[in-house]
Amino acid sequence: MGVSAAGWSAIAASFAALSAFMTMRIHRRNLLDSVRPELVLTGWARLAEGLGDSAHEVIAFRSIRNVGRGPAFNVWLECLHESNNRLTASMMTTRLPILAAGEVADVDSEILIWWMNVEPDETLSRRLHVSVRVVCFDSQNRRHKTEYSLHVEEIAPGVAVADALFPGVTVTGALIPGVMLIARATRTRTVRSLRTQARLARTPLLGRPFRRGL
Repeated sequence: MGVSAAGWSAIAASFAALSAFMTMRIHRRNLLDSVRPELVLTGWARLAEGLGDSAHEVIAFRSIRNVGRGPAFNVWLECLHESNNRLTASMMTTRLPILAAGEVADVDSEILIWWMNVEPDETLSRRLHVSVRVVCFDSQNRRHKTEYSLHVEEIAPGVAVADALFPGVTVTGALIPGVMLIARATRTRTVRSLRTQARLARTPLLGRPFRRGL
């Protein structure tokens, strides 16, 4: 039995609706991409400071650049790590109200590495995983959280460090004395979803699983 004219009309209407939905999704995606900021840290350096019990190393980056297509609002940068309740890496939180597309801002941020609080491994070497978080919002009320994952190794006195992306860093995965950039990843979420998760996280007894990722 053939399809009636009404049936063909219904099929055509369904395909038209699907096509309109897909077109709307594509336009929405293009809009979001057009306002998406992309923040990168530049001007890396490494140096030693202090003497005796106050001796520590500094991994510094001098500026932050927005290489994305949209402005970044309410930017902040943070880094804090502890081991056995002892501070191993820290950085003063830096905040910027806005960073326009293509703009570079000087931040002169310094990550302090306290090797005395890092337990040596079986080879008596000290290694540390450090995460630098860069958070911002776009004009469509979405949060972008970028995490720089760094593998840091203590450098023995007298060891020369090659000058790569910054002393001891490679993006190819080959570890050289110093620091290796393991990964750089960005996670994007809407403010609405973050608020919903925050409300769930405050639920007595059941809120703990929702506290991750806030």
